[in-house]
Amino acid sequence: MRRAIAAVWAIILLLALTAAPALAAGPPAQPPNPEQDEASAHPVVLLGFAGLTFEDLDPNRTPHLWRLIDESAVGSLTPRSVRDTSCAADGWLALSSGRRAADEPRPTCRVLQEPIGGWVPDWDVYLDQAAEDNYTPAVGTLTEAVEAADARVTGIGPGAAIGTARSDGRTEDWQPLREPGEVGEQVTAAAGTSDIVLVDLGSVYSPGQSVTGIDEAVGEVLAATDGLPAAQSPTLIAASIADARTDDSRMQFAAVRGGIGAGGPLGGDGSSQLITSSSTRQPGLVQVTDLTPTLLASAGVTGAGGFAGAPVSFVDGPADAADKQQRMIDRQTAVLTQENVSAWFYAAWGILLAGLLVTCSVIVRRRGPRRAANIMRVGGLLGAALPISTFLVNVLPWERWPSADVAMLGGVAGWAIVLTALGFLGPWRRLPGGPLGFIAVTTVGVLAVDVSTGSSLQMSTLLGEPLLIASRFYGIGNSALALYCTALLVGLGVVCSWMRRRWSITAVVVSAVLGSCVLLATPGLGTKFGSVPTLLLGTAFFAVTAAGVTMSWRRLMLIGGGGAAGLMLLVLFLDWTRPTDRRTHFGNFFDSILTGEAGAVLLRKIGMNIDILTQSWMTILLPFALAAILWAAISPNRFRIPLLGEWYREMPLLRTSVISLAVLLTVGTFINDSGIVVPAVGILFLVPALTHLVGAKAKALPLDR
Repeated sequence: MRRAIAAVWAIILLLALTAAPALAAGPPAQPPNPEQDEASAHPVVLLGFAGLTFEDLDPNRTPHLWRLIDESAVGSLTPRSVRDTSCAADGWLALSSGRRAADEPRPTCRVLQEPIGGWVPDWDVYLDQAAEDNYTPAVGTLTEAVEAADARVTGIGPGAAIGTARSDGRTEDWQPLREPGEVGEQVTAAAGTSDIVLVDLGSVYSPGQSVTGIDEAVGEVLAATDGLPAAQSPTLIAASIADARTDDSRMQFAAVRGGIGAGGPLGGDGSSQLITSSSTRQPGLVQVTDLTPTLLASAGVTGAGGFAGAPVSFVDGPADAADKQQRMIDRQTAVLTQENVSAWFYAAWGILLAGLLVTCSVIVRRRGPRRAANIMRVGGLLGAALPISTFLVNVLPWERWPSADVAMLGGVAGWAIVLTALGFLGPWRRLPGGPLGFIAVTTVGVLAVDVSTGSSLQMSTLLGEPLLIASRFYGIGNSALALYCTALLVGLGVVCSWMRRRWSITAVVVSAVLGSCVLLATPGLGTKFGSVPTLLLGTAFFAVTAAGVTMSWRRLMLIGGGGAAGLMLLVLFLDWTRPTDRRTHFGNFFDSILTGEAGAVLLRKIGMNIDILTQSWMTILLPFALAAILWAAISPNRFRIPLLGEWYREMPLLRTSVISLAVLLTVGTFINDSGIVVPAVGILFLVPALTHLVGAKAKALPLDR
């Protein structure tokens, strides 16, 4: 017991010593108030509209927007607001606050009106809705930060009135959008006297407006700015900031042109072709909430904080306009395919898994385990390979196929078959449980590499992250975390059973758990708040059992929980000490604790957990089904599961890993906002894995059994 306690605190001490320089430096100096750095200031114009996607554009129908693509850095914009779809008001409110914000729920989007006597219509509705939502948006932040820095922001058009309003709903520097033919002159005149100009060009779904109308207005602005000297030409940000409809959501258009320059306000030298931000870390992908800090950065305003996004930056991409558009359409295809296939895929997966178990059960009862051996052995390993195959499919360009859904599913099946074949053909096949050990180690390795290289395999894949929800763009998501931890424990149970010396087993377990904690919790890598408590509490029983230490459950949970809490607080604090624009959501959450906003964040997470659990009567029953499966896996003889008990007698650590997994999935259910999804994904790996083991054991039985 003392050795286990010492090991836990040694890990904490090691990480604390590693972090000592950052701790000694203390938190970064924060300017007390927003101020303007005139040396880095550059005028910026936001051409805002709604409902425009990259599929709407082509050289003939929208020549001016096409030119913008050709001359600009472009990216897909996630329009996610508080709800599944966003209206134009939601986008302008998010721009005003730098956080997710929304109008009241409505069957159709509100038609925005011009201010009356300098006051934005329906402002009290926006404030009431902001107070009701859990994203704590402070509408009016953009204008108040600009004014505090003695800078100036001008609004043109109805939506821009929302963006330029103070927290009380009053907008002083606003003007209506002029008639076609005068828009370019109006925008350039405003840019000559203001640091930030917001222009509302309307919605493609509003009466009397269209994509071609927006294209013509953009063309006027481009023509007007072409004649300006380089020093006076403003940075142009063109962005579709909302879906502009309540029945469907799509990735929207975004582009940044001109006014960058070497060492310019937004960084880069203007030669990059795709935009990104530290809030997404994905090439060619930004959020609406990134626009507010981007505008302030371009205007040289510093010291404003509390934003959900980060200033845009630039990465290399295609140089040709058609190639840029195709890259964005590929992402759109992936997003929509994931959304459409996910609607039925999980149910089909569950039915196939249940069908495998029922078929094997019937054959076992009627003809004996030996007759079902090959079905269980091969089908089980194939099923265990399927989860990681849903990530590996993103290695393939399946979005380019005419039938993207067929290509995605074919790629998943193909990877699963390849991994299954490698499991049976590799040298590990001679070891007890060797094929399963290979699949488990491969699963852990693939996810570890993906997290370390930007999480591209997790974007818009079946067990990955849906970009339209905008919940996570980098690090490790809840489903991937559940799969990683499940494969890690099962893999340790198999691999450690091959070892005979306790010191070597302990070394492997400690190395795997410590390495996983660093991978999953480090800001910029896994960046997963719930990963360390989930992993430490889940693996504590396995670690002490493998080390031959006897400890009560209460003491074990206290030590594991205390160590996990201490480590996570340390990680949160260290991320908070970094500059505001370099923090991940770890540091932002620590800041919310200091500002008293953490409660709203936690309530939102709890609400998401409850929503997932109460989607239907099937999801309500799911916890009971999962508990029964885990109980049966731990006590197979009680449920008359043949041959699994023999594995546990020959490989005791395998059963220990299943017990630890039950603890891990339970903890993960309560501290991750995906809730019941965590154990559900774990079961998707565990059930076929154990089925494979039963089949492998049955293979060695005589034919008469």
